[in-house]
Amino acid sequence: MVISSLMLATGGKVDSTAKLVVRGLLRCPRCESGIAAVQAAAPARAFVCQDPDCEMSQAGFPALDGIPVLVDFDNSVLSREEVQLAGGSSYKDRSTGFLQKVHDFFWRSASPTAANADRFIAEAKRLDPHPIILVIGGGTIGSDAEALYRDPDLTLIGTDIYKSDLTLIIADGHQIPLASGAIHGIWVQAVLEHVLTPEQVVAEIHRVLVPDGVVYAETPFMQQVHEGPYDFTRFTPSGHRWLFRHFDEIDGGITRGPAIVMLWSIRYFVGSLFGSYKVGTMAATGLFWLRHFERLSRPSYAADGASAVYFLGRRSQRAMKPKDIIAYYKGAQR
Repeated sequence: MVISSLMLATGGKVDSTAKLVVRGLLRCPRCESGIAAVQAAAPARAFVCQDPDCEMSQAGFPALDGIPVLVDFDNSVLSREEVQLAGGSSYKDRSTGFLQKVHDFFWRSASPTAANADRFIAEAKRLDPHPIILVIGGGTIGSDAEALYRDPDLTLIGTDIYKSDLTLIIADGHQIPLASGAIHGIWVQAVLEHVLTPEQVVAEIHRVLVPDGVVYAETPFMQQVHEGPYDFTRFTPSGHRWLFRHFDEIDGGITRGPAIVMLWSIRYFVGSLFGSYKVGTMAATGLFWLRHFERLSRPSYAADGASAVYFLGRRSQRAMKPKDIIAYYKGAQR
């Protein structure tokens, strides 16, 4: 039986009564052929590739509580056995309890993300009044990204490497299990530092977007390790732009500047002295007022010492040239 429908997120949550047709949208992450559901199958082999020559037509893909796990495990940091044993849960506690809310209150500084989310949505609606939006790393709602989940005109497809109420497909961004040219917009916030090969993920983003499809990415520049063994890469503003060289830039810049970098550094320095990140967090939180100096930073200097950067762009058929990236530099060291 070919998959004819899949639960999608509309207006920020999975609607259990509304099944939107996604016939032909899902693809095998190994060979990009269609995916079929196996009737009366064991959860370990709930979906299979439709190409008989593909190994995944026999090995198949598991499902966890009805969520398809469309991962090419032979080419991923994820292990089939570990994902199934953990029931798809995250290795990290991602609950947002009282202490986390207190932490966010003291640590969160002014950011352009909320305004950028509105711009991203407007750009996607230029392509279609009811755009399909893929949220890579969509297991939780990103900081200041609530607009995506409030807009009833958006159809959100949330993917992540763990299961949550917002995860519709467990997937590895290196092999997005969706058809080429199927998505109007892609939101990838605080994700690209956690993938082994960011260039491959961005190439996949380019592949699945419709012509002129839009992408919004936020990625750290100066931040310490924050996802343990799943933290790999950082980008300068210019390096981030080069990563998206096959996209036309609508806007780009920094999300948070040197004051936040200093708080991160204090947190990890004190944590190293006491052998406790909790103690380090307490020490940095006591200096939360330093974040208010962020607004005094000169933009060019802030760019050279930013905590994180963002890119809003449109899918293009032409690539930025190497010499153009030198002219792109906006820092204070010209």
